[in-house]
Amino acid sequence: MRRGILCSVSAIAMLAAAPAWSQTAPAQPSAQVDELIVTAQKREEKSLDVPMAITAISGETLQATQSFRIEDFAGKIPGLNIIGVGGFGTQLVMRGLTTGTYSVNSSTAAYVDETPYSSNGSTGLSAFIAPNLDSFDMQRVEVLKGPQGTLYGANALGGLIKYVTNAPDPTGFAAGIDATLTSVDGGGSGYNLHGMLNLPVSKNSALRLVAYDNNYPGFIDDPTRGLSEINEASVKGGRASFLYEPSDTFSIRLNAAYQKRTWDEANVVDVNPGSLSLKTGARTYTSLVGDPGDVTNQLYNITANWDLGFAKLLSSTSYVKYQSYLGSDVSQSYGAYLSAVVFPLFGIPPYGLTIQQNSGMEATIQELRLSSNGDGSLQWQVGGYYAKQDGYVNQDTYLVDLAKKTILFKSPYAPLDTGGFYNTQSYREYAVYANLDYQIAPTFDVSLGGRYSDNSQEFHENGFGLLGGGIVLNHPSSEGVFTYSADARWRPTPDLMIYGRIATGFVPGGGNNVPILAPSTLPRSYTSSTTTNLEGGIKARLLDGRMTLEVSAFSIAWQDIQIAASFGGVSTTLNGGAARSSGVEWNIGATPLAGLSLNLNGAYTDARLTENLPASVNGLDGDRLPGSPRWSTSFSANYERPLTSALSGFVGLDWRYAGDREGEFTATGPRQRMSSYDMLDLRVGVAAERWKLTAFVKNVGDELAISSVSSSTLAGEFGPQMANIYQPRTYGLTVTADF
Repeated sequence: MRRGILCSVSAIAMLAAAPAWSQTAPAQPSAQVDELIVTAQKREEKSLDVPMAITAISGETLQATQSFRIEDFAGKIPGLNIIGVGGFGTQLVMRGLTTGTYSVNSSTAAYVDETPYSSNGSTGLSAFIAPNLDSFDMQRVEVLKGPQGTLYGANALGGLIKYVTNAPDPTGFAAGIDATLTSVDGGGSGYNLHGMLNLPVSKNSALRLVAYDNNYPGFIDDPTRGLSEINEASVKGGRASFLYEPSDTFSIRLNAAYQKRTWDEANVVDVNPGSLSLKTGARTYTSLVGDPGDVTNQLYNITANWDLGFAKLLSSTSYVKYQSYLGSDVSQSYGAYLSAVVFPLFGIPPYGLTIQQNSGMEATIQELRLSSNGDGSLQWQVGGYYAKQDGYVNQDTYLVDLAKKTILFKSPYAPLDTGGFYNTQSYREYAVYANLDYQIAPTFDVSLGGRYSDNSQEFHENGFGLLGGGIVLNHPSSEGVFTYSADARWRPTPDLMIYGRIATGFVPGGGNNVPILAPSTLPRSYTSSTTTNLEGGIKARLLDGRMTLEVSAFSIAWQDIQIAASFGGVSTTLNGGAARSSGVEWNIGATPLAGLSLNLNGAYTDARLTENLPASVNGLDGDRLPGSPRWSTSFSANYERPLTSALSGFVGLDWRYAGDREGEFTATGPRQRMSSYDMLDLRVGVAAERWKLTAFVKNVGDELAISSVSSSTLAGEFGPQMANIYQPRTYGLTVTADF
């Protein structure tokens, strides 16, 4: 076995040293695979030098493929998939680590430049509020696979997605626009408008502005209400950044971002249990009063960099805010139960039921980081972190007139107050971290890092009316968590790296919604959930830079899973069960000739429980985790060549595949299995020096691709089902211009 491994390494090393694709081929214009600079380890490095699995997508690629939303590019990243969570948007899942649509916390953290945008605690709704920011004028998007608890702290349980925005440029004026018209087959029409303006203010300062207005067409109808294209959505927002560099050793950058997404209904259709075929044979969803909503994201940051000579000091001060409204028609489930069981006791006629939820989170975050300068054998980083977060989730329930399909009344003082729940939670965290990297030999180095995080929380719930029952509870919690990482890099040749890594991550625990007078056996709080990742891989530049190869193998142990369950007859959050995710990920990039670029990536992920979950959830040892395909892969090809001295033409395609996935854990019936799907996108166009015209078709085969499925009634998997689906076949025409 050892001989085989050594032979493989030797073969890769020989390829890395090879000067060209073919020693006998005629000379061709230089064509090399682009290699992005990333900041995965909070210092600038080439992607192929980072000792972990990482995928970076450049801003140029995002714009060229009209990938302005996470759902547009997630399928092209090995190990990353998404679960539709209704109107809220998408839950990011890295390497299969999730308990499903209603996970307590997300397993994937999110950053925007130096600002963490991940909430904490049960009212933070971190599983639902990933900042699905418009990616126009982004420098790149980095996706870090595996736990990132040492440098990035809480919530990076399975990995991290990082938006890196373009900084203002004091050297010159620049502007750009991107205008797109779209039409969905069997649906409506929409548009995407983007603009960027870079304004030098002085020789050492500049302002950069980005604005966008997107209308995503609807393609789902509700014949019972006589409505069509009910899932039309709007995304509007912008970013502003100001950079001031008074000297070569000091700079300060101010950032602000605002985005609001609104929708009439989510991308949800009614499907038949088992087969998950369209219930009516068409894309339809039945609702009494609809499920409209909106989400607003705000971010403000000041980042200062100061070169002290022996080290660089960074200060990042951030304020983030999230607000949302979500209407949910639960008439088929809870409304039906009330009408059939509860209301007859009081002589009340049947009604439907809707939940109107308002939620929000705001946080103030401060980080100080000192990083070594120079190229010595010892490199180091030390840092301190503080976060103050306050969140709320307010749920009001209202009766719905079945005949008129309207809310009966909204006043809490109405004749029958169905009630609801108001929850608030405060979160405070202090953390310190350090990371050391030591070069033992010119071709071999090791690094070691650790982080200690201490958090305290206060959870409060107030229940009122018929459903709330006058519940009032208040539970504090606190804990300290230590995370660590260690890796080793060996470079047999300058273009080949072999690495090994161990890293841990966590999501914090919190106070529970347990009544004060409840039995002592009911847990008043739940603890943090942790992961430990073992990973090894190879990264190489081959054939004179015309090919890159990245392969990684991993095994992640997930302990103390946080899950919503029933304990002692009370619905609450528990720590229960364990899981393991093991697999292989790969990425191959190639430029066989000038103007042609190819990319193939994929992942095999086996994510399963290794201990039973609480009985009310019914997840058993050996069961697959929900929403995670065993096999996923994607392939892209782009070719551009001159047509005239001033004009070039280009064609491109993107294909992605996701294998079958298991649905939610359920105690009321068999789990639903979502079928595999593959989608193909095509584009063609012409480009001049300052403008480009692109025609494209997305989802050419009009695939009915399901991202998640859940029950519409209390009958669970035996009753009607609703499925979140990807956008059907879409035609588009884009004009871009740079000035």
